[in-house]
Amino acid sequence: MRIDSLDALPGLVPGLYRGLTLHFLDTSSEHGRRVLEYLFPGVDAAAYDDFGVLPSVITVDALVIGDDYKAQVKALQRAFETPGPGQLMHPWLGPMSVILEEPASIAFSARELRVARINVRLKRVQSGGGLAQILSGLGAGVTGLIAAAQGLINLVGSRVISTARGAAVRRTVRIVNEAASAVTPPSEGARLLPEIRALLSASSPQTPATFGPWIGKAVAVLSAVSEQPAVAPAIETAAPATALAKIAVATGIASRLMAAIPTAPSDVDAALLSAVAAQFLAAAARQADYADFASRREATAYRTTVTTALAELADRAEVLGSETYQASTSELIRAARRVSSAVVVEINEVVGRLPDVLVFSADREHDAWQVAQHIAGDTPGQIEAVYLDIVSRNRPRHPAFMEGSTIEALEIR
Repeated sequence: MRIDSLDALPGLVPGLYRGLTLHFLDTSSEHGRRVLEYLFPGVDAAAYDDFGVLPSVITVDALVIGDDYKAQVKALQRAFETPGPGQLMHPWLGPMSVILEEPASIAFSARELRVARINVRLKRVQSGGGLAQILSGLGAGVTGLIAAAQGLINLVGSRVISTARGAAVRRTVRIVNEAASAVTPPSEGARLLPEIRALLSASSPQTPATFGPWIGKAVAVLSAVSEQPAVAPAIETAAPATALAKIAVATGIASRLMAAIPTAPSDVDAALLSAVAAQFLAAAARQADYADFASRREATAYRTTVTTALAELADRAEVLGSETYQASTSELIRAARRVSSAVVVEINEVVGRLPDVLVFSADREHDAWQVAQHIAGDTPGQIEAVYLDIVSRNRPRHPAFMEGSTIEALEIR
């Protein structure tokens, strides 16, 4: 279940209804209380009875896009006709249980090929809403994913014979160290990767009981929040790693671990690799609240990277052949999907507050300073900042002679 098959058209935001993808154009919700008004003859003041919270009504205008749009529409039609509550993955409000308030509308147009328009009004079912609200939080989702990964490691320790699990732990330790060595060091955290590598090479666990704390030390470094002091220190020290640097390292290691799962020599190795990858992805998701994204492009790129990696983790966990791991991998898959949903909700909230990246077509060489004046000419105080952004974003050989077919610059707000 991928909820970030985004950008089929620019400006659309992905969501799900009963597991089926909808590309949201607009959405609104109605909230209030059920109040009954009494009017009496000869009495100016009315009387009111409060009958509790009014169930929220969610209105969704969305698109179905693709070469198989007719098949998608038929699947949605069956979903709309299915009795009982269904789950809506709202891109801003998170997961919720809903029922149809009125029949859904599906529209086709000769002016819009490979596209169908969906309009539906859904009433939120209040029962279970508290649990859904808890599970939609990013912090709770990350905690659940780490717990599910640790549960999978504990299962290996209790259900696998000592010879097999010891060999699998040693092989996994070697793969983790190789993955950490292969990641490119981020520019914003020069000391981050050496610290991770030092922690991983400091000891070599032999059993699942020591394997969990061993990997937990590295994950804790990537999950930690870097606090910026209000006053600069008297002695200049190396800047702490930024949240973006920690995200890059965590996703880089996790992707290499997941690439090793299909060729793992046994299900024990695959289970351990899945658990370690899940913990690194949990660390990357935790940093979403603290990452300083420069533009919408960076935020949506992070969202796509993390949600795609979590979907891949779920796919890898689903193919573990042994029934021994079925319950634990199912919990890991559910936890990964909850985190993926929470990341989408979190980043969709952030994207609306960020500037976009402007792209200019260049048929000839341009001077970066002239481009900056073109963008920020009405606000002279920002010209220098725009100029520096153009140089750092495009990396020309010389700022006065910018080559290439396009020039990128951050939008001014």
